[in-house]
Amino acid sequence: MNAPQRLIPNPLAEAAIEYGQSLKLDAPWETNAQGQIIMNPPIGFLHADRADKIMTAIKANLPSWRIWPELGLQTADGVKAPDLSAAPPDFAVNADGRGFLLRASVLCVEIMSPSNTWEEMRHKTLLYLAAGAKEVWVCDEDGALHFFDGSGELSQSFIAPQMPKHIG
Repeated sequence: MNAPQRLIPNPLAEAAIEYGQSLKLDAPWETNAQGQIIMNPPIGFLHADRADKIMTAIKANLPSWRIWPELGLQTADGVKAPDLSAAPPDFAVNADGRGFLLRASVLCVEIMSPSNTWEEMRHKTLLYLAAGAKEVWVCDEDGALHFFDGSGELSQSFIAPQMPKHIG
């Protein structure tokens, strides 16, 4: 997939983060490299249910791993928040003063909503890989899991080979 090189956060993105935090928004949001705040609607039941099923499957396959929902990650395109981030117990958390990761967890998971496109998922996948993720999983609207690393789409996860390919 040829992930782009990770860039140091730019002043526009930093200003958007500061502004977003000053608003004390009680809704999910991300930023982009142009300094814009991107508001995300609250997730629905199907999205939350799939997140729960994926977390349960990760715990079954990687029982010692830690899992964080919606954890902010500094990327080359502002702060993004994968639906789930996961890492082994020895993962060294490297975060900025606001608590946003400066390096991606080993695994980032996105769960598609009706408003998401595959182009957006491809973009986020590349951002997460460039920020240090070893794999990115995308759960599509039919509940199928797609596994990616820096070489492209995989037939199965190398991190968790027994991970089901469909969540439902």
